[in-house]
Amino acid sequence: MKALWLLLFCFSSPLWACLHASHGIHGMVMLQVENQLIASHLPFPAGKHAHQIVLRISSDMPELVLHALKEKALVTLEPQPFALKDLQQGKLMSFNAQVYLGHFERGGQEAGTVTVQVQQKLLDKAVGEVAEQDGVYRIQLGQGELLVKAIAGEGAVDEILYQAKGKAAEQLYFESADFAPEAK
Repeated sequence: MKALWLLLFCFSSPLWACLHASHGIHGMVMLQVENQLIASHLPFPAGKHAHQIVLRISSDMPELVLHALKEKALVTLEPQPFALKDLQQGKLMSFNAQVYLGHFERGGQEAGTVTVQVQQKLLDKAVGEVAEQDGVYRIQLGQGELLVKAIAGEGAVDEILYQAKGKAAEQLYFESADFAPEAK
């Protein structure tokens, strides 16, 4: 009887791990700032996706994607499903993702599959947390800073700007944070 319970536990443990409340597809917008690749989790105002997470990443991107990033075109990642808590806790340091020119849930064009390596977590805040200054999280980079608007909840926007030292802020990404995904 003990052997049966042990066998059942061994087979159900991986399944249980996959069923964690934060497990799912955690789409990301990708940016190129100061010759660095930045990925920002596409949050929802509530639920398992209600986290603003910004990462410095590395990956061998297709030339078409690198060109789009230089032109500041919208590029998104559709990672294989994972538990967001694993990313937050530093347990997930790489993942495979489909890259899209445009929004992966809104008719974006597939541009290849890549392996993404997480180099550094730059921001990890729950939606609704109050940012330190003017509703903006400031992330220092080499020659400037990323300005990430804190998402307060329903009706908010997901906005990321870059401000080089001594220059005006430049908008890199802007979208309603409570969008409803559309079928591809």
